[in-house]
Formats: sequence, C-alpha cells, structure tokens
Amino acid sequence: MNINSISIRKMKHTDYEVMAQWLSTKEVLEFYGDANSPFTLQQVKNKYEPRVNGDIPVIPYIVELDNTPIGFMQQYKLNEEKQKEFGYPKHSTVYGIDQDVDMIILDPAVSNVRAIRCYEKCGFRKIKKINRGLF
Repeated sequence: MNINSISIRKMKHTDYEVMAQWLSTKEVLEFYGDANSPFTLQQVKNKYEPRVNGDIPVIPYIVELDNTPIGFMQQYKLNEEKQKEFGYPKHSTVYGIDQDVDMIILDPAVSNVRAIRCYEKCGFRKIKKINRGLF
C-alpha cells in the first residue's frame, strides 16, 4: 500500500522561487495581481522575507506532499477590529489562517448528506465516487 505523506512546515528562504511560480499562475493573478505582470522573485522576497524572518506577525507555511511543495498557508492574530467584525469577544485571542493549495480532496461518508451539501455550498464539487472497504 502506498501512503502519501502530507506535512506543513514553516516557509524558508529557499521557498521564494516556488512562491514566485505559484503567484504568477493565471489563476492566482486573476485575484491577486495583474495577469499581464507576473510576480518577480524580488517582489516575492520583498513580501515574504520579513515574514520568514519573523519581523512581522504573519507566519508563512508551505504544505508538502511527499516532500514536494503543493500549497501555501499563513497564520496571523486578528486585531480587535477584525474580531469585532467577525463577532468574537473583545478580549479573545483569535487567529486567522489563509490557504492556497492546488486541490483539496474531501472524503465524507456518502450517507452524510448534510456534510456533502455544506461542502457544495462552500463551492466544492463532486468529481467521482470511490468504492473502498472500511479502514
């Protein structure tokens, strides 16, 4: 049996090149830039180096599948204004997380209609049903 290994690790200085590639894809530029102006390596370093160095309170992570980078995540503490906007109590400690991965695979039980409908409302779509035995 081949078991894939997914891991999340803190971003390193050696990840800037893969970030520049990801940030320069058509799909990302559609939301985070100009489709006619891909991100340069220097632009990526300017943005993410302070985060990697811990100079600002946003912690970047790389998601890996079998040691191959497949996604990006970052965490940050929400300020009081954002906490209020989302309805959290003033003195709570609340963290946000942003994710950017190529694909997310969900594996709900076929009989869990509520979960499936919830995922569909969030924009997920059914690709195929896989028949397999219980774990």
